[in-house]
Amino acid sequence: MLLNTYEKVMKLFHDGNGYQSAAQLKEAKVTTVQIKELVKRGILERVSHGYYWLIDEENGKPENYKMIEACMVNSRAVICADSACYYHGLMDTAPEKLSVATLKTDRSKMQLNFPVSRHYYSDLAFEQDIEILNTPYGPVRIYARERSVCDTIRFREDVGAENVNLIVTNYVKCKNRQMDRLLAYADAMRVGKIVRTKLEEAEKSMKKV
Repeated sequence: MLLNTYEKVMKLFHDGNGYQSAAQLKEAKVTTVQIKELVKRGILERVSHGYYWLIDEENGKPENYKMIEACMVNSRAVICADSACYYHGLMDTAPEKLSVATLKTDRSKMQLNFPVSRHYYSDLAFEQDIEILNTPYGPVRIYARERSVCDTIRFREDVGAENVNLIVTNYVKCKNRQMDRLLAYADAMRVGKIVRTKLEEAEKSMKKV
């Protein structure tokens, strides 16, 4: 690869804060062969089909890069359940799998370099309580805290009992929790009974300590 071509590619990635899509590279006259060469040389990482990251061995990837890359690959996706709870401070360690919500009609592939647990929603349920996080790498769509707690309980078989109990306990400890909002959402999603049971179990467990 010619030096001026290499420098052009590096500038494109630096201008994009480390990320570029294949469409952007193509528009800048960077060929598929050149991209493959940089991937092979360990200069670029193929994040997913059509998306690349300029490998930064010194600084690594940005915080919450999994959320960023998932929303980059599918701009309609929303970070949900335990992954959203982690962002909201209800878990100290990020879940092994990134929980992502998409519409039932959304069949776009989300093949990333980390495991993804995908949950499909109807139109009405999907659009409720979405927050937009504006990052230097693009917008990240994520569900609000109370909704995320309910979804964690709803998907408890996927999330695991230990993580569910941790999230609910930490939520109950929150001084700024909005219990009415949480229960209203739980009732709307027809999981009110199990949500109330989990909340009662967490409160009883805390009293024993």
